Amino acid sequence: MKQDKQKPADKDKVLHNMIKMRRWSIIGGLAVGAQVLLNIVTDPDSTISVFQSLLALGCMGYGLSLTPKIRKLS
Repeated sequence: MKQDKQKPADKDKVLHNMIKMRRWSIIGGLAVGAQVLLNIVTDPDSTISVFQSLLALGCMGYGLSLTPKIRKLS
């Protein structure tokens, strides 16, 4: 049996979970970004910084991409 419409309580729960996901994605991206900066300062020749910087950008980008979806749900 397929439900087309969500209940209001389910919509609020989805909205709350998306807000939490956005917050933690941005915080995680900032934390990894800070770690990249510290790695670059202490060891400029490290190649792992490239992968970490991509991870930081990906996390922050995903967190910011959730903003239009959150606005649409609210």
